[in-house]
Amino acid sequence: KATVSVLNCENFDPPPPMRGFCLVAALAAACSAAACRGPEDCSMLGECVAGKCVCDRGFTGDGCDLFDLGAAPAAGAVQFENSTWGGHPVFLEGRWHMYVSDVGPCGLHRFKSFSRIIHVSADNVEGPYKYEDVAVPGVAHNAYPVVTAEGQLLVYYIGVEFNPGSLSCDVAKAPEMPSNGTGIINVAESVSGSPSGPWRYHTNILGGFCPAEVAWCQSVSNPAPYQLSDGRWLMGFHGKDPVNNLEDPGMAVGDSFRGPFSLLNKAPIFAKPAPYYNISTGALMPPAEFHGEDFFLWKGRRAYHMVWHSKEPFVTRKSGDATSCGSMAWSTDGKAWTPTPHRAYNGTPQWASSPNPGALSSRQRPQIIFTDPADPHRPTHLFNGVQKCPKGTVGAKDYAWTVVTRFN
Repeated sequence: KATVSVLNCENFDPPPPMRGFCLVAALAAACSAAACRGPEDCSMLGECVAGKCVCDRGFTGDGCDLFDLGAAPAAGAVQFENSTWGGHPVFLEGRWHMYVSDVGPCGLHRFKSFSRIIHVSADNVEGPYKYEDVAVPGVAHNAYPVVTAEGQLLVYYIGVEFNPGSLSCDVAKAPEMPSNGTGIINVAESVSGSPSGPWRYHTNILGGFCPAEVAWCQSVSNPAPYQLSDGRWLMGFHGKDPVNNLEDPGMAVGDSFRGPFSLLNKAPIFAKPAPYYNISTGALMPPAEFHGEDFFLWKGRRAYHMVWHSKEPFVTRKSGDATSCGSMAWSTDGKAWTPTPHRAYNGTPQWASSPNPGALSSRQRPQIIFTDPADPHRPTHLFNGVQKCPKGTVGAKDYAWTVVTRFN
């Protein structure tokens, strides 16, 4: 099992607003390694029994903050000629329907020119999936499908209507959408409820939600919607720090799936700078900036939870221990969030067969589905967008695909 090495707050001098946070974090780390006192010490993903965390199925570790993952099919769930970059399936009309970002013929990092949301389907949740149709024409990215309590099919995404005018993979020639395109959150609504639409597009649904005096949420991305029991919607997102250009995670709440939304936190949900846990050792580290993206939001038995793609839960871009992985946090009210000590998963899955891709260069876009009718809170599959190519690769060789990993 993972262990936690506690760095006492006396070993460094955080700014005064962080001292209480540091003390709580240090105590939580100590409890997760030694004796827990309640579900808060078990990441709200388990119960504390006789001083030890008994984790819910799908989670493991001393503090229940690790994904308990099995093997990933080597073939990938969505692996086409064009690169794809994450999404997840929903079950409709007796079949699995998945909405993924098809980033076009020129590799992942040309998504600002060519990305669109495509609809693929399969008989089996793990695929392989076959192409059906285009759900959202370009430029559309960051596919996040939701089936509402009322049975509506929605696909959230970022982007703006844009035609690059050319499929040239020449970086110098292919135009990109306007620079603010990744900062516009939209939702596609299937008018008939059919997996193939027709679609009604509600654009810029967070437009005007950020007060003029709050700088960090003027540009937003990576929508993570969740429908509350009273019909309102909780929306995770990341803004952008105008000074250091790092991501600032936040929460909004809306009256309907398309808003209007209002800002739930006047400050980013993680204090800046904040003490953080080293994802490899569990040691509590001195304050640093948050660096994460690609949020996925769900509600478990005891709390709300988020997972995101992270190089460290809190890190500078030049950190020597940065690696592609996933991190988690939990909240009882959707407003105050507590990061968990360890990385939830690492950069490469355990492959189910050989030959396989081996070690990956990037594993991002975490999205989870829950398909166990006997236990609706149990995660069953994790979907990620992945790559295996050297940093700086351009063109078609900058290839990406979408993989699925089973939870145990």
